[in-house]
Amino acid sequence: MKRLNFRTLAVMFGLMLALSACDKKEIEVVEPEPEEPTKPPTPKPLTFFFAGYSYGTDYKAADRRAILSINDSVVRLSPNMRSDAVAISAVNSKEAHLTGYQVTAAGTKRAVYWKNNKIQYLSGASKDNTGSAIHVVGSKVYIGGRVDTLNAYKLVLWTNGVASRKGCCLVQSGLNSISESNGKPVVAGRFASNAFMFVNGMGIALAGPNTYADYIHAIGTDIYVLGKETVSASSDAAMVWKNDKEVFRLPFGDFATDVLGTMAGKDYYFVANIQKNGKRIAVVYKNKTKLYQLSHTQNLEATAIQVVAGKVYVLGNYQNGQKSTGVLWTNGKPKVLFAESKKIYLHDFVIK
Repeated sequence: MKRLNFRTLAVMFGLMLALSACDKKEIEVVEPEPEEPTKPPTPKPLTFFFAGYSYGTDYKAADRRAILSINDSVVRLSPNMRSDAVAISAVNSKEAHLTGYQVTAAGTKRAVYWKNNKIQYLSGASKDNTGSAIHVVGSKVYIGGRVDTLNAYKLVLWTNGVASRKGCCLVQSGLNSISESNGKPVVAGRFASNAFMFVNGMGIALAGPNTYADYIHAIGTDIYVLGKETVSASSDAAMVWKNDKEVFRLPFGDFATDVLGTMAGKDYYFVANIQKNGKRIAVVYKNKTKLYQLSHTQNLEATAIQVVAGKVYVLGNYQNGQKSTGVLWTNGKPKVLFAESKKIYLHDFVIK
């Protein structure tokens, strides 16, 4: 057995004392800093695009100039020529796509397309040529409209400026709304006095006479069309068709000059312009439930409806004789966009 000398014993004794001191020393516990609660992301501000026209003395007169309004900034699309911006679409918050018409010096009309404030002519000039519906998907711009050839109306769909005919020759016909299904355009409108949709190049009657198709929307392979039916001389009903079959009917019990529709998920939203007791009112519905009336004191006409993030937006105009006031209602609460003195009438809008 190996002996330990005095120096070794001293070193060992010192180490034992040091270890004993470490055991007795209190260990400082550092409490972690409390974490700040995670703030929800700030919602991106919405951009509102409006299409319409400015006028001289009477909003119903032909003397008008097409405008685009981005939030509250007005762009005059054809300041030196009579024109009207009838419909609008957008895929982002920076670019607006509009269609309508521009009047030539000879008094005839050309169907036109504006991307922001740059114009493209879609047709030659004739009596009542106009674009009436527009839908933009990625790089594809679909525009529906009407071309008057030798006093015979043709319904036309332009895809990136290239025209294809959808119908012919009946004055009451028109194209009102465009969507896309499986990469191809689907269109709702009216052929003669019947609600129609155009799918894969074919016209399909949705109902008999005195029906109207205002809005079309594709969900997967299903195609929904919203519109109205004139039930009698004093009563109309909102209508929904799915794949050319009637699935929904909402009688108003009143005469409706227009029924404008949109969808949010599988819910149907309508705003009906109703003539009642010599007054023009507008009533908003979700499915078969009345949500509210937009005004109880002023004559008005609703022109478009959108649902974004659970909020129902309705565009329209108060009407006072020859004057118009552009208004946007959010869940029934009005905001004046353009006072009567601005002399602006609004047709359509999109929110991005």
